[in-house]
Amino acid sequence: MRAIYKIAKSELGTLFYSPIAWLILVIFVFQIFSCFANLLEYSVNMKTLDQVQGYQSYMLFVIGGFAPYMTIQSTLYLYIPLLTMGLMSREYSSGSIKLLFSSPISSLQIILGKYLSMLIYGLIMMGSVLVLVIVGYFSIKDFDLSLVLSGWLGLYLLMATYAAIGLFMSTLTSYQIVAALGTLTLISFLNFIGSLWQHIEGVREVMYWFSLKGRADEPIRGLICSEDILYFILVSGMFLGFSVLKLQFARQSCSMSVKVGKYVGLVACVALFGYISTIPQLKCFYDATANKDRTITPNSQEILKQVDGGLTITSYVNLLDKFGYLGMPSNWFNTRNIFETFTRFKPETELKSYYYYDNAAGANASREEMDKAIERLVLTSDINSKSILTPEQMREKIDLSAEEYRYVFLLERENGQKAFLRMYDDQGKYPSEAEISAVLKTMISKSPRIAFLGGHGERSIHDRSGVNYTSFTTVLDSRGALINQGYTPCTLTLSTGGDIPADVDVLVIADLRKALTDDELIQVKRYIERGGNLVVLGEPRRPEYIAPVLEQLGLAFVPGVLVQPHEGYAADYLWVTFTPEGAELEPIFARMVELNNVLTMPSATAIYETENVGFEAIPVFTTGTMKCWNELETKNFSLEDPTLNEAIGEKENAYVTGYALRRDVKGKEQRVFVLGDADCISNAELGVDREFRRSNYALIDGMFRWLVYDEYPIDISRPAAKDNDVYLTPAGYAWVKIFLRWVCPAILVLLGCVIWFSRRMK
Repeated sequence: MRAIYKIAKSELGTLFYSPIAWLILVIFVFQIFSCFANLLEYSVNMKTLDQVQGYQSYMLFVIGGFAPYMTIQSTLYLYIPLLTMGLMSREYSSGSIKLLFSSPISSLQIILGKYLSMLIYGLIMMGSVLVLVIVGYFSIKDFDLSLVLSGWLGLYLLMATYAAIGLFMSTLTSYQIVAALGTLTLISFLNFIGSLWQHIEGVREVMYWFSLKGRADEPIRGLICSEDILYFILVSGMFLGFSVLKLQFARQSCSMSVKVGKYVGLVACVALFGYISTIPQLKCFYDATANKDRTITPNSQEILKQVDGGLTITSYVNLLDKFGYLGMPSNWFNTRNIFETFTRFKPETELKSYYYYDNAAGANASREEMDKAIERLVLTSDINSKSILTPEQMREKIDLSAEEYRYVFLLERENGQKAFLRMYDDQGKYPSEAEISAVLKTMISKSPRIAFLGGHGERSIHDRSGVNYTSFTTVLDSRGALINQGYTPCTLTLSTGGDIPADVDVLVIADLRKALTDDELIQVKRYIERGGNLVVLGEPRRPEYIAPVLEQLGLAFVPGVLVQPHEGYAADYLWVTFTPEGAELEPIFARMVELNNVLTMPSATAIYETENVGFEAIPVFTTGTMKCWNELETKNFSLEDPTLNEAIGEKENAYVTGYALRRDVKGKEQRVFVLGDADCISNAELGVDREFRRSNYALIDGMFRWLVYDEYPIDISRPAAKDNDVYLTPAGYAWVKIFLRWVCPAILVLLGCVIWFSRRMK
C-alpha cells in the first residue's frame, strides 16, 4: 500500500507542477460554474417577473437533476483523456519504465498507484462542484441535498471509469497524443456498443450492459441502482486488469494464445458478474429524491401487490403501424424501461415480444403492398426477417382485430386474466404509470362500466364526427380516453320490459333527440331510485326530451339560450367558471380554478332547481354576471347579433350551467352530474385550439373520477415540490454571479501560478 501511495503522490506532483492540470481544472470550473450561474439567474429573473408558475422545482425544471450535472456528464470525456494520456506513455517515452520494471514494485502496484492519482484529481475536480452545492443550498428553498449527492456519486464513478480507460490506453503507446485519441475513440465505442446486434436475443443484453451511454443518468435523476454502481466498478476493474496484464506481458514473454486467453478470461468474468448484477431479483434501489419521484406511487405499489402470481408482458409489434418503429429490436431496451419501475417491485415479471405485419388502423393496403413494405424494412434495418410473423400466422396466435392490429402490449396473469395496454398518439407515446396501473387494477377488480344510452339520437361513442363522444371514450390511441384509464365505456339500448343492468356503474344520457318511451322512462326512474350514478347532458333547443329525466332529479332547463358576447366568437359561445363549491368536488377542479381556466360551452342552457327530491344540489359551473343573459328571441347566432330585451324577461345575471347532485341511498352515496350543454365534451370542441386555457378535458377527468368515487383514473399525484423558491434577489445574485464566474476560476489560476513559480524557484 505504501508503494501505491508513493506512486500516486509522485504522479500528482508531476501533474500539478505542469500547466495542463491547472488549465483543465480552470476550464472545468469556469464552464460548470457559468452554467449554474446562468440557470440561477433565470430562476431569479422568473421570480422577479412573477412567472415561476408551472415549474416543478428550481432544481428539476431543466434536466431532472441538479442543473450543472448534465453539462458535466456531456463534457467530462473531453477532460479525462488529457489527464490520463501521459500516465504510462510518459514512462515509455522517457525510459523511466525500465526503472519501474527493475524496482521491487509489481505491475498491479504501478497501475493502482497511477489510478489512485487520477481518483484524487477527480475528487478535486468533482469537489469543486460542492461549491455550487453550497451556493444552491443557501439560495434554493428546501434544497434536495440527497438528490444532489446521488448525482455527484454517479458522475464521480463515471469519471473513475473514464480514468481507467485512459490509463489502459496509455499503457499501449509511448505517444501521449495517440493515447488521448485512443481514449476518446474507446469511450465513443463504448457509448455506441449498446446499439450493436440488437436483433440477436442474448447478445443485445451483453452489448447493452457494456454500453457507457447514459450510465450516470439514473443517479443524476436521483435513483441509485446496484446494477449501475456495479457496472462502474466492474468496467473500471476490467480496464485496470487490462493495464496490469499489458505491463506483465511487457515484463515477461509468453505466447499469443496465453495473452489472448487472459484477456478473454477477464472479459468473461466481468460479463458473468455483469449478468448477475442485472438479475431483477438481485437488484437494489435507493430513491434519493425528496418526493420519491423515481419510484411508482404508493397507489401503484398497492395495486401491484395484489397482482399475485406470475405476470407476463408481451409486446405485439405491428411493423406497419405508425408506432412500429418504437418496437424495433434497436428500441427493445426503451420498451423494457417502460415497465422497469414496476418490475422493480415484481421482479418475476417476464417480458416477451413478437413482430408481425398487418393493416393497422385506417390502412387498407393489399397483401402484396404489405409484403413489399416489409421487404424494404428488412433491407434497411437490423430486424431478422424470420422473426416477422405474417398476418395469417399472427391471427392464429392471437386475435388483435379489436385492437385494430396496432402495436400493443398484452398483460397476462398466471391465473389467465388478460388485458391490453396501448401506445398513444401524443408526445409521450409510451404508456405511463397511470395507464399501466389502471390496466393492472382492472385485472384485480371490476372495471367501472360507463353505459351511454342509445337509440334516441344520443351522442355516439363510436362515431368520430364532430358532435359525438369518441375522442374521450373509445379512441384506442388517446391516452385520456376512458377506455385507457380503466373504465369500460359501452352503448346501452333499453329493451322493452327489461331493466338497466346492475353492473352499470354510470349511466350517461347525452342529448336526447327524441322522447323516451314510457317503459324506458320507468327503467331510468328505477335506476335513479336504486341509487345509480348518472350523467345528464342536454341542449337548449330540445329541452322537452330530457325534461322527464331532470324531473326525477328536481331540476329543469331554463327556456332560451345563454349568450355572452365576445369579439371573434358567436354570442352563444360561453366561458363559464367553476364555483367554489364545485371546485371542492375534485382536486383537478380546484387546480383549474388555481390556473384561472375556463370551461367553454357552445350553446348552453341554464339549469334551476324545481323541487327538493332528496338530493344535495351543488352548482358546479356559472357564467359571469355582466353581459350574460338568457336570450329568448334570437335563433341563428351566426347570422344575428342578440340584444338584451328586458321587456320580455331577458336579464343580465350569473346563470348555473352545471350541477352536481348527491344523496344517501341504502348507505351508499348516489352521485349525479347535470350539464346544460352536450357540446362542451364533443369531439369538435375537444379538438379545437383556443388562445385561452380551457378546462374541458379536466371536466371529463374530474366528473367521471367523482362518479366512480375516485377509483379511476389511478391517482399518481405526488406532493408539490418544496424547492419552489429562491432566496436571492437580483442584487444578491449579481455578487454570486461574480463569485462563481470570475472569482473561483481566478483563485485557481492564482494558486496554479504560485505553485508553478515555487517549483521554478526550486
